[in-house]
Amino acid sequence: MEEIVLSKLLDRALALLHEVGVGILHEEQLAAALDVSPATFRELFGSKAGLVCQAIQHNFARQRAEHEQLLANLATPVERLLALLHHSLQEMRRSPHYDYHVLREEYPEAWTLMQSYLTEYVAPLLVQLLQAGIQEGQFRAELNARLITHLLLAQFNLLVNEQFFPPDYTNLAEVYRNLFFPYVRGLCTDAGARLVRHQFARV
Repeated sequence: MEEIVLSKLLDRALALLHEVGVGILHEEQLAAALDVSPATFRELFGSKAGLVCQAIQHNFARQRAEHEQLLANLATPVERLLALLHHSLQEMRRSPHYDYHVLREEYPEAWTLMQSYLTEYVAPLLVQLLQAGIQEGQFRAELNARLITHLLLAQFNLLVNEQFFPPDYTNLAEVYRNLFFPYVRGLCTDAGARLVRHQFARV
């Protein structure tokens, strides 16, 4: 199947998974929703787990492209970091609140993909932005960029741990907003905070 056709199928799959959640539909229902036969579904994805993995990788590719465009239009590290936080907040608002729990428990390969995305792509990007911001006087000079990055990723994994934030009773996007934005505000110098005061005001 042509790459562009597969890409469109994955776009449809992502929209469906965002609408109803990863754990709801069975393989046959997914095949029908994508308008492919069960045989074609198995040929393309192998299984529902395979579809979930491909859809997640496709989604991460979209996010990276959006990050590149977003960051190219911003001048300073602190603006770029806040823009990434806003982007991630919108991503979390789009995802059903059960999805992280379902991925970890039922789709370990997909969960591993997400963790790899955080450690191999997000972490180096955060370190780079924090180091640049420290050098330019937008983040406090005494900060350790790698340690701060580790803490940010640890907070994210805490956020998606249903033992601490049960999805039945928690709006994860609201927790994200209250967890990350005040924390990053505390990393800023007065000069850095002034640069992004409008971004903080619209959180």
